[in-house]
Amino acid sequence: MAQAGGGQNQTSGGVQVTVDLLKSAGRLSLAMGMFTARQVANVLSESGKRAAASIDEVTNVAISRLKGLGDVAHAVGTNLQSGIAEAASDLAGIGPRGQAADGAARPLSMSITQSATRRLAGVRHVVAGTLDCSVRQDELVKRISRYQAEATTGRVERTQAVSRLWNAEGLATTIAWHKLPENAFGDPLLPANVLPIAHVGFGSGSARFLTFDAAKLEDAFTGVCAANYREFCYEGVGAILRVYERGFFKLSCEALGFLPFDTPDGPEPEGFFADYLTQFPPHIRRLIAHGYGRLLAFSTSDIYDAITHATSLPQERIEPVVHGAAFAFALINMTDLPHMLRHSAVPFDPSVRAAFQNGLVYALVFLDWFAPGVVANWRSEDALEAELIDLARRELEEARQQGFPLAAKLAHPRH
Repeated sequence: MAQAGGGQNQTSGGVQVTVDLLKSAGRLSLAMGMFTARQVANVLSESGKRAAASIDEVTNVAISRLKGLGDVAHAVGTNLQSGIAEAASDLAGIGPRGQAADGAARPLSMSITQSATRRLAGVRHVVAGTLDCSVRQDELVKRISRYQAEATTGRVERTQAVSRLWNAEGLATTIAWHKLPENAFGDPLLPANVLPIAHVGFGSGSARFLTFDAAKLEDAFTGVCAANYREFCYEGVGAILRVYERGFFKLSCEALGFLPFDTPDGPEPEGFFADYLTQFPPHIRRLIAHGYGRLLAFSTSDIYDAITHATSLPQERIEPVVHGAAFAFALINMTDLPHMLRHSAVPFDPSVRAAFQNGLVYALVFLDWFAPGVVANWRSEDALEAELIDLARRELEEARQQGFPLAAKLAHPRH
């Protein structure tokens, strides 16, 4: 607590206490939005009792604004655990001003504010695609086809394509929660372009709705999914595994209304969910780990932190988790993907570096499948970028020849 003393000391002490409380309470989700961050910045300029009251006001307003949206946001694996305290400090001019790149060694770092804004945009686009009701099959076909068409209208623009991709994912979670007997992703009227992301979203929604029950998930996927895309659902399961994992991230989701306060923990996390994963064959375990990595990128404020966390996991989980984190990082920051490709030789072991680069390439393959044309006219600026783009083009060509892309992996990954 602030020490008694002069007014100035008490005020500055109150500011520091507020910052410390925010940090110790955790890195609350920036799904609150930058509006809330600005409100917290105002709180930081107040003192003692008034600051505490304002924190309560901000929290209540934020939660009330998110009710009804949080369930959907977390269900598709886009919940955020980012530095709202640091962002507020940044906006208020107090303390560190975010995570700037640290010379040549950390060229993929970015400010807290920029990172938070982009991740928040992902949540908003997912929420925009969801419905709190059942969807007739003809309406499902119409809506998800429209999202795909809007991603390819005229000249394909990467960030527009990503936003429509997330809209489609949100709609697919609706099917998991409000499924009608007629709903099926094997419907021949659904364009093949939408099937990978539709199955990811359906898997995310199903994981929560069925509380990770392996047998029930198998039945749900068998009854609804297109045969060549069914494995994409397990990527979604892995994303929700991260959301339900015991720890501060789950508590943050509960505090902000993403999850009810009485939500049970997910599967036992010991040994990276070792007991739970034994119910699945090895290739499905990899897909689940990949989905977990996707949420790891959303729930850490720096990609280097996400990769470092991944390297602490059991050896067989490192590659898919890093691959998944890179995949999400690329989609979140699609505007900067050329820069990311050129600086993708991250300072980790060669196998980890290759997994990261493969994940970036896979993000391009995945997005181009949804919105053809993303890669076609790419103009590379250096040898590494050109090498990775060429790999993406080869992977896309092979996927088109076989009629579908691989789930969360490349046919010919870098090593």
